[in-house]
Amino acid sequence: MDNIEAMTLQELRSAVSGGRVLEITTTTGCVVGCSYCSQDRFADRQRARSDVKHLSLQDFKRCLAHVPPAVDISFSGYSQPWLNPACTEMVEHAYAGGHGNRIFTTLAGMNRQDLRRLRALQFRVFLVQVVDDGTYMDNGLVRRNYVDLMRELVDADISSLLFIVTGEVHPELVDILPDEALVRLRPPRRRGGSGELEMVEARQPLVGTLTCPDERQYRNVLLPNGDVTFCCMDFERRHVLGNLLRDKYKDLFEGATFRNIADRMNGTDGFLLCRSCEFAEPITSES
Repeated sequence: MDNIEAMTLQELRSAVSGGRVLEITTTTGCVVGCSYCSQDRFADRQRARSDVKHLSLQDFKRCLAHVPPAVDISFSGYSQPWLNPACTEMVEHAYAGGHGNRIFTTLAGMNRQDLRRLRALQFRVFLVQVVDDGTYMDNGLVRRNYVDLMRELVDADISSLLFIVTGEVHPELVDILPDEALVRLRPPRRRGGSGELEMVEARQPLVGTLTCPDERQYRNVLLPNGDVTFCCMDFERRHVLGNLLRDKYKDLFEGATFRNIADRMNGTDGFLLCRSCEFAEPITSES
C-alpha cells in the first residue's frame, strides 16, 4: 500500500469501517498514557458503576453467545485489549465462532506467545498504534521485549497488518517498520501562543437532524461488566444500550435508549452525544 502522510483519524476509521461491529473493552484502565485519549474519563465513570475491572473469559463467552456471527468483533474499545491476559483466548473464541476479527492495539501487554497464536488466525484488519517519540505517548513502553515483539510482528505473515503513528515514530522503531504499511496521522493537538500543547477546541453542538456517516450506531462497545455503550466516542457511558450478560444482541437496538437516540438524530429534543461528536454531520433541507 502507499504511504499516507497526512491521513486524519476520521479518514482512517472510515477506511477500516463497514458492517456491524462489537468493540471489546477488556479492562478498565490503561497504562499507555496517550495525551489525546479520554481514558481517564471512561475509567472514572466505569469504576463508579461497576467494580469489575477485567472482562473475564467466561463472561466474554456468555456475551458472545448473544451476538450473531455476522457481527465483527473488534478488540479495541476504551483501553488496550492485551492488558487483559485472557485477550488472546477471547480472540480465538470469537474466530472459532465465525466472527470476523479486528485488532487495534499498541501491543501493550502482548507477548511473543500471544503473537504466535494470533498468527494462526485471519483478521479483517490488524492495526498497530506505534509508540511515538514521547510527544503524545509514554515512550517508556518501548523496551527490549517490545522492540523484539514489534520486529517479530513485522516479519509475521499477516496480510491485514497496518501501522499508524501520531507524530514521529520512536527512534528504536524507525528501522523496523515498513514504510509502505505506515499511516501517519495528523496530531490531535496544536500549540498555542504559549508554546504549550493544548486541546483543539470542541466543535459547536449540531442542531436539528444529523447523521453518522460511519454508522457508529452499529459499532457498539462491550464493557468489562457486560454493559454496552452506544459507540467508541461514548467514554462517559452517556448512552448505555443494555447488558449482553442478560440481553440478546438484537435487544440493544429495540430498547428505549436506542429508540431515543434514533429520535434525537432525527431532530427530537433531548441530550445526544452525537451533537458534539467530530464525526457527525448535519442533514440540511437541501440534502
